Amino acid sequence: MDRKNMVQKTVDVLVYLSNHAHGVTLTEISEALLIPKTTVFDILKTLRENDFAHYINPKKKTYGIGAQSYAIGMTYLKTSNLFMIAQPFLIELADKYQKTTFISKRHGDEFTFVYKYESPFSKVTTANTGDRKPLHCTSIGKAYLAFDPQAEELINTIELPGFTKYTITNREKLKENIKKIKNLGYSYESRESQEHMACLAAPIYNYQNSMVATISMSGLYQEKEDLHQQGLELKKLAQVISTQLGYVEYYK
Repeated sequence: MDRKNMVQKTVDVLVYLSNHAHGVTLTEISEALLIPKTTVFDILKTLRENDFAHYINPKKKTYGIGAQSYAIGMTYLKTSNLFMIAQPFLIELADKYQKTTFISKRHGDEFTFVYKYESPFSKVTTANTGDRKPLHCTSIGKAYLAFDPQAEELINTIELPGFTKYTITNREKLKENIKKIKNLGYSYESRESQEHMACLAAPIYNYQNSMVATISMSGLYQEKEDLHQQGLELKKLAQVISTQLGYVEYYK
């Protein structure tokens, strides 16, 4: 095997490990990636020796991402323009409303939380960085379905499982919901993914006028809370961040 192919297989194994937080076995990796077990064994051995992977369960020999992978990821967060620009705004917003703010990125028909700030006054614990969630029942996912042209067609193909009695599981109703979100300029969900949560999200664009992330705010559902006003504030904040990233158009 040439060095280039080995490097690619190593990257593939790391990505696969990152997508399985509860751990996977050597056999599962081999079968999923169509890489011989001997090759996977050598890759995992090297990754473990350098702390890029570790045993989540030594008895079952299930592997997960190691501390060194996390450290490199945190370096990216610290040096990325998006995170440097957005962080102070998100901290201020979360503390103002006593909630939790996030930055998220899409991966196919899911998204991943890549930054989180939880106000010390937050009334409820929310998701963690690295967690993956579906698109159809979350404010963040709906932001991608509404504002990212590359995600719009997913409305016709993604599964729509119900998580609470408020989850939209009808495709036509979801399309109507997405249309409303487009008009608002920010997305929302109230008790659709968890019955005690209400969330808002807005798209972030870069200098190429491409949607690259979302910012969002989550907190305990409160019946009389003015989420529309908070959504408009989040939308305005997303515009400020996008402009500082070089985005030249203006939100509606």
